[in-house]
Amino acid sequence: MANMVKRTPLYLLHRALGARMTEFGGFEMPLSYSGIIEEHRAVRAAAGIFDLSHMGELELRGNGALATLEHTLTNSASRLADGQAQYTLMCAEDGGTLDDLVLYRFEAERYMLCVNAVNIASDQEWLLQQIPAGTQLSDLSDDFGLIAIQGPRAAPILARVSKLPLSQIRRFHFQQAEVGGFSCWLARTGYTGEDGFEIFVGARHAAAIFELLLNAGAGDGLRPCGLGARDTLRMEAGLPLYGHELTRDISPLEAGLMPFVKFGHGFIGEVALAAQRDRGPKRQVAGIQTNDAKSIARQGYRLFRDGRQVGVVTSGTFAPSFSRPSALGLIEANLKPGDQVTVEIRKRAVAASIVALPFYRRVS
Repeated sequence: MANMVKRTPLYLLHRALGARMTEFGGFEMPLSYSGIIEEHRAVRAAAGIFDLSHMGELELRGNGALATLEHTLTNSASRLADGQAQYTLMCAEDGGTLDDLVLYRFEAERYMLCVNAVNIASDQEWLLQQIPAGTQLSDLSDDFGLIAIQGPRAAPILARVSKLPLSQIRRFHFQQAEVGGFSCWLARTGYTGEDGFEIFVGARHAAAIFELLLNAGAGDGLRPCGLGARDTLRMEAGLPLYGHELTRDISPLEAGLMPFVKFGHGFIGEVALAAQRDRGPKRQVAGIQTNDAKSIARQGYRLFRDGRQVGVVTSGTFAPSFSRPSALGLIEANLKPGDQVTVEIRKRAVAASIVALPFYRRVS
């Protein structure tokens, strides 16, 4: 029997707000409300609010928690202090990526992993194979709602409904706080290339907080945003999406994520990644733009140079910040920004250029 598509605690609110819904990661999620381009530009200019409750939350606690994380994740959890988070990856022995995630340290031997929705079950199964006796792994995904508010007006809007001085939460740090009287964890993290916060709250309070923030930010241009804008925002910022720039067959080094791979703490896949580092990855994730500024290079389209295939598009769409199509691709490592390629679009060869990432960088 086919698996039932899940719904987040905000489903009814999405319908009331007129969202166009789609299936993603096993969940029925909003694709857009007023339109992807409009929502995207709201985040860049003012602020947007997203439902991320499809993401998974796995809590790891006990005497072996830190040792388990050092063994299973590429970044070094020993570098974290209480109230600090880090981007990290989980790899197989051959260096292929099992998932990318954000790790939060609450206290010594108590951590939370925020993982991709599609990988919740497989990540949990993988970690359970690694943990020693006396260490507990709990799936808290159904207990949490997760809401992101992103954009240059995110902090002022959030400050209207929370007494916590938000300036004391630095990037990739988090604190317990009250938002509209509801107890939450506020993290200064995001996936848009903008400043902002992600709010972990009890599932039953998620809709109330979403509405509270919408009302608080109405005068600032805050808009509800769906997965469509989240994808165009992250792609402009050069951020990978699991299943596209990261897969079981693409390593973190090939994806350009070397800063998040700390060698020397014995993580699974370290030997394979060290060998790949030493000889140099044969492939790389790079930016691609069609020269006519009109043709869209979409996922799966092949890339050629001098009649020979040199890569494949991993993500591609219209980039609203630049009013032109842009793409990410996995290409041969010897290619560099400025090099010319062609992308095969419906059996037609379209001229394109390799460009440096990210396409978009926020000016502080």
